[in-house]
Amino acid sequence: MQRVNSHMIHRAKEFIQRLEERRSDMGEKGHTMFDKANNTVDSLTDKSMYINTLAEQKRSKLEQNVQYMHFEKEARQVSSHIGHGESNLTTTFICPNSLQEAEKLEKDFDGCQGMIEGIHMSASQLLRKAEEMIHNNHSETDQIRTLGEKVSEKWQKLVHHAQERHKLVMASNNWFKTADQVCSVLESLEREYNRDEDWCNSQKNADREEFLLQLINKHLEQKEAFLKACTLARRTAETFIKYVDKNVNQLGMPLVKSRYPRNNVQAILEKVHKRETIVLEYWAIRKKKHDKCLQFVQFEASAKEVIEWIREVGDVYLSTHTHDSGDENEADRLLKEHREFVESEMKEKAGKVAYLKEVAAHMLEHDNSHRDGIRQWLEAVDKRFREFTDSIDTYKKQLELTLGIQNVQPRDNINSNCHKDKMQHREINEEKRKSARKREFIMAELLQTERAYVKDLEECVNYYLKDMKNTPADELPAGIVGQHPVIFGNIEEIYQFHKCTFLQELEKYESLPEDVGHNFVTWAEKFSMYVTYCKNKTESTKVLMAHAGSYFDKVQSKYELNGSIQSYLIKPVQRITKYQLLLKDLMACCDEGKGEIKDGLDVMLSVPKKANDAVHLSMLEGVQDDLLAWGEVLLQDRFTLWDPKHIIKKGRERQIFLFEDCIVFAKEATEGGKTKYTYKTRLLIAEIGVTEHIEGDQCKFALWTGAVPTMSDTKIILKAHSLDTKQTWVTKIRQLINERVLYKSKYNEPMTRPLFSKPGLRSSSRSHASSDRNSRELDSISNTSLDELSFERRGSQNSIGTAVSSDSSSGGNAGNNPNRSSQISN
Repeated sequence: MQRVNSHMIHRAKEFIQRLEERRSDMGEKGHTMFDKANNTVDSLTDKSMYINTLAEQKRSKLEQNVQYMHFEKEARQVSSHIGHGESNLTTTFICPNSLQEAEKLEKDFDGCQGMIEGIHMSASQLLRKAEEMIHNNHSETDQIRTLGEKVSEKWQKLVHHAQERHKLVMASNNWFKTADQVCSVLESLEREYNRDEDWCNSQKNADREEFLLQLINKHLEQKEAFLKACTLARRTAETFIKYVDKNVNQLGMPLVKSRYPRNNVQAILEKVHKRETIVLEYWAIRKKKHDKCLQFVQFEASAKEVIEWIREVGDVYLSTHTHDSGDENEADRLLKEHREFVESEMKEKAGKVAYLKEVAAHMLEHDNSHRDGIRQWLEAVDKRFREFTDSIDTYKKQLELTLGIQNVQPRDNINSNCHKDKMQHREINEEKRKSARKREFIMAELLQTERAYVKDLEECVNYYLKDMKNTPADELPAGIVGQHPVIFGNIEEIYQFHKCTFLQELEKYESLPEDVGHNFVTWAEKFSMYVTYCKNKTESTKVLMAHAGSYFDKVQSKYELNGSIQSYLIKPVQRITKYQLLLKDLMACCDEGKGEIKDGLDVMLSVPKKANDAVHLSMLEGVQDDLLAWGEVLLQDRFTLWDPKHIIKKGRERQIFLFEDCIVFAKEATEGGKTKYTYKTRLLIAEIGVTEHIEGDQCKFALWTGAVPTMSDTKIILKAHSLDTKQTWVTKIRQLINERVLYKSKYNEPMTRPLFSKPGLRSSSRSHASSDRNSRELDSISNTSLDELSFERRGSQNSIGTAVSSDSSSGGNAGNNPNRSSQISN
């Protein structure tokens, strides 16, 4: 067509040229023909250009169609590869019940990593191609974006699956290795503590006290270390079960019921707990032996010091002070020197000897292992000091006889002042004993109140609850029929735990009050039953007030109970507060074991917080997803929010919940006198960044999505009610952000690179904003590894540290929804 058209135009132009040459001869007719020919040429030229344009458009359209078909084919291939990756992760999944199975899971996962790496390369190429096609204004932009978003979604799902599998691999290895090492360490300590040793005579006399002090310090460090190791075992077990549940429940991994590891884990933890209890008992026995040896060595050293003083000072004094001349002036001078000697030297030693006798009596009563040595030194000191005192008295009487003085005072006031000197020696140890007595008093109060608490729970269950269960429905007030689960909650479960377990475990620490915090840490998981109880308490009170009438008053009179039903039902809440107060008091008077007490206090402080969080969460309505899929509620509070894009900068009150996987925004509303929270929207942790400092208000911070805060599609400014609240939230959000990107990538580009957001594709330059975090490894299952504990015998331990950004801005690494600001603010 182009050649024909060009030929026609060329012939037309030749014809016009000939007409031009003969136009003067042809007259008017020639002019008319000339104009028509020119118009024809112009028309042919325009139509030629139009046809060429249409042809070019058609060619471009065909090329784009071919390009899109190839892109669509590649997208299907990448989606298929991603599906194979998911399938591979699913088929290689096992729920490990031993270290060997955990290592097999790790080996299989390492094999999956190679496949994921190949998928990553294909996905990256596909996304770069999509970016280029949309940038070049491809005719199928919407379809390309849709395909890209689908591939992106599948890829993110695969990445999330791989991350969770990686965490399970780490958690399982960490758990089985930790459990094995802790059991091994406890067995080793049990054998060591069972050995009989003569620590008093294992060193030279000059070094024995220092040796025993070092031995006691090392013994104390060992106790702290093995208690921490047992706590670490429990925490790694909790983390292991947590990631098993995530892989099974959230990711849909197949699991045979008999393969679920909780029973196996529980059996191992019970074994650890039993051996821990035995080791702690043996430790306490050895500690008492150490203390007795140290006390004997110190007693022996004090006795030697007294005898040495008599030999080097007392006997020398007597040998250099004699009076035979009868000279009164000389006798008067010597008597004054004698009184000075008694005041400066004798009184102190007399007090020390009296105190040694008292100490010896106490030691003979409680220490059988050093009985012979104590008696020998006591007799030697008593005999030698009595002989020296008699010689001093004889010398003094000679001087007084020369001066004609009648001896009407007791022996140089030595005996009368012995009590004072003895009290001075007592005061040295009184400060040490004071804190010990206070610890014992607090521990005694803890045990006494625990026994009373168990008795109160027993009365509530056996009288109020059982009476209600056994009473026929027609004899109960209509409003409480079948309502005993609401009225009493899980108080029976709490009673059984305290009666059968916790009280008995507390009693084991009666002589070790500084370690009682470890008992609260050991049973921390069980205290979650208080969260359930406290969450139900408000509804329980409402039912009692509205419908119970006088029924429970009659039960109280029937069984002659001391308290009303309300007074019994409030006791579990009060008990948690009592634990907190006692542990705080105990921590204030403990020099050692503060770490364990602090951990136990944290457990008790977390109970009312978790209960409060659970109450607020129960008020959340309008959520379509399963809340369990979002993980545990970590924080919840009320904030004032601003959306900078709104023309009217008006703050709005919102209730915000921080889950492990997302931040949920809700609006408070009241309906029928009942407060509820209406779900508005959520931000995934993987998609957000946080800016800590907002100019003008120290209580403000910002959440944003996108490459950088200043170019964010979604940015929300929040104001907390206090600076502490803001800092708590910012710290926790940053920690969660880091945990999402700590999966160490083997690839050149981030595995969780941002993909699509309308109206165009986001550039891969976003990777620069988050590359610092993407280079980090997966967070550690525990902040403490066995290698950090001061055991002499230690095994290898996989421990990976967690890095938390301290920058004022830190961000996520996924796409975003530009409509979220309006959803949150509306």
